[in-house]
Amino acid sequence: MLILGLTGGIATGKTAASEYFKVQNIPVVDADQIARLVVEPDQPAYNLVVKHFGHMNILESNSRRIDRKRLGDIIFGNDQLRKQLNQCTHGFIRREAFKQIIKHFFQFHSLIIWDVPLLFEVGLDKYLSHTLVICCDELLQLERLKQRDNIQDDQQALKRINAQINIKEKCRRARYVIDNSDTKDVLHKRLQAFVSTIQPSQLSTIAWFVALFIPLSVVYGILRLWDLYDQWSNRQ
Repeated sequence: MLILGLTGGIATGKTAASEYFKVQNIPVVDADQIARLVVEPDQPAYNLVVKHFGHMNILESNSRRIDRKRLGDIIFGNDQLRKQLNQCTHGFIRREAFKQIIKHFFQFHSLIIWDVPLLFEVGLDKYLSHTLVICCDELLQLERLKQRDNIQDDQQALKRINAQINIKEKCRRARYVIDNSDTKDVLHKRLQAFVSTIQPSQLSTIAWFVALFIPLSVVYGILRLWDLYDQWSNRQ
């Protein structure tokens, strides 16, 4: 089993790469999707976020749901608030990601994509031997972001780009880099060639399955018990 950490810069094409993997029936563990899941009403992370940020009017009108855009605007550019939010959510996000990875392992998948927009920013690259960055020309990145998010001002777009680690630095840290400065078809061809070079063999997958079945079964059981404890304590 090979776990590939997928990341990129804002508007460089990471999402397009992630969608390609899904179409190819390669499982994708999506950190953004999980981040939305763990802050659903009455989830433990939701309660922590509301406890620390509820006084800032972060709930949607006529709803108990967290307005993620409003919350994002509040923490943008404020390192202290961002760290506080991360402390409320990141533990739950990683736990759910580990559970999904283990489930895919039990389904006998040889390659699993862990899609993490801020993979280097949160330090997850330290635990992954295989990381892939989707990059593109910096001027093209700026234009794509302005078009995607309907931003008129260059400085506003650059502020969002600069809130992340520079894309050149991400490329330097990554084990693999794929340039997405061309069309989507070109990106797909590059991804297809890339997968063919890193896809573990069937024999290797069987060997990993035999070696890890018992320890991962134990880990998954512990994670499930942890979830049940959180659900119980949440009702108290």
